[in-house]
Amino acid sequence: MAQPSSRQDLINYCKRQLGAPVLEINVADEQVDDLVDDAIQFFQERHFDGVINTYLKYQITQGDIDRGRAPGGDNTTAGIVTTTATSNIVGTATTFTYKENSNYLQVPPSVIGINKIFRFDGTNTVTNNMFSVKYQLFLNDIYYWGSTELLTYAMTKTYLEDIDFLLNTEKQIRFNQRQDRLYLDIDWGSVEVGDWFIIDCYRTLDPNDYARVWNDSFLKRYLTS
Repeated sequence: MAQPSSRQDLINYCKRQLGAPVLEINVADEQVDDLVDDAIQFFQERHFDGVINTYLKYQITQGDIDRGRAPGGDNTTAGIVTTTATSNIVGTATTFTYKENSNYLQVPPSVIGINKIFRFDGTNTVTNNMFSVKYQLFLNDIYYWGSTELLTYAMTKTYLEDIDFLLNTEKQIRFNQRQDRLYLDIDWGSVEVGDWFIIDCYRTLDPNDYARVWNDSFLKRYLTS
C-alpha cells in the first residue's frame, strides 16, 4: 500500500522501497521493531508535524501544596529538599550538601514541551468575577448605545492589562521532558486546594490514535533510510 495506515503497512512499504519482494531483505523482526520505534521517537521530538499545541487542565491537590511547601533545612516553607553528592578532589572523597526544589507537578510522558501556564482563580480584579473592572465597565457603560466609543474602550482595556501585567507577573516555570516534571517557582502559600492550572504545552501525536502519522512523507523516507 502506497499510503500506509498502520505500523505493519509502514514496515511493508519500507521493505518494498528497499527492493522486496524482488530482493530478500535480511532484517530480523526485532530489528525492524526497534527501527520503527526509533523513527517514531525522532519524528515526535524533532518534526513539527509530530506534536500538537494543546492545553491540559490540572487541579491542585493537597499533596501538590505539601510538596511545594516542603520545609527546608532552616524550617522555612521554601519548597526544597536536601540531597547530597560525593566528589573526589585530588584523591580525597568530599561530600557536598545541596538543596533541590520539590515544587513540581507530574506531567504525562507525552508532553515534550511547555510554553507557560494560566491560573484560573478569583484574584485577578481586572478580568474575573462580577467585581472586576471589566464587568463593571460593561454593566455601567457599554450597553448604553453611543455612550462609550470602541477606541476609548480599547484604550481602557489596554491600560488595565498593563496594570495587571505589572502587578501579576508571569509565573516562572522549568521543564525537561526527560523528568516528566513541571517545576512551578511560585508562592505556594497563595495556592489553594482546588485551584486550576491550564498548561500550554506540546504533546506528541500517537500514531495509534492518528493513523495518518504512518503515512507522513518524512517518516516513510526516514525509516526506509
